[in-house]
Amino acid sequence: MKQLTREREAVLVRRTQEQNHLQALQDAHRASETVVKLTQQRLTLMVGQVVEIEAAMRALIEADETLSQQLKLLLSVPGFAFVSAATIVAETVGFAHLDTGREISAAAGMAPSPHQSGAKRGQGRISKTGNARLRRIAYLSALGASKSHSRMRTYYRHLRDTGKPAKVALVALERKLLTTGLAVVKSGQPYQDDFCRAQDGAGPTPTTAQPKT
Repeated sequence: MKQLTREREAVLVRRTQEQNHLQALQDAHRASETVVKLTQQRLTLMVGQVVEIEAAMRALIEADETLSQQLKLLLSVPGFAFVSAATIVAETVGFAHLDTGREISAAAGMAPSPHQSGAKRGQGRISKTGNARLRRIAYLSALGASKSHSRMRTYYRHLRDTGKPAKVALVALERKLLTTGLAVVKSGQPYQDDFCRAQDGAGPTPTTAQPKT
């Protein structure tokens, strides 16, 4: 699964490069018809490769009961789609060696790094020393969750309304998504939208498994 998700990412990067190349050719005063044709053919090939990779991912998941269950649980969390859920499972090996919210945040390189400036101590920027792919998926998933009709969006809006900058609120939502994903997989219970910690300021007491921090 890790090989498939990483190959898909690599193909998408190359596809973007080819799209930019084609755009540059089309914007040029004169462009070789042969070069344009070859570029378009490569783009068509890459579109087909993405479809083929995703089909292989689905086949692998369907053939493995554990993978199927983990994907089903992750997909119950607002913000996670098929590719993001599959990538998270692949990059964390199904959360095999992770048990707490702090651990999953550190694995993604999103744990606050302490800093010291003069006599002041506090929390610096996130460390970004963990898995970059996991961090990127958390970011993209948080963007989607922040616009969803769910308590994930309510949580994000609460942080913004209390004065948190958009970037800070989004990082907090990324951590919450990963922590919630860890919790549902470990508990075997799907996400419930009325699940929310009291300190989130976004709803009632939790009604499902709560991750350790």
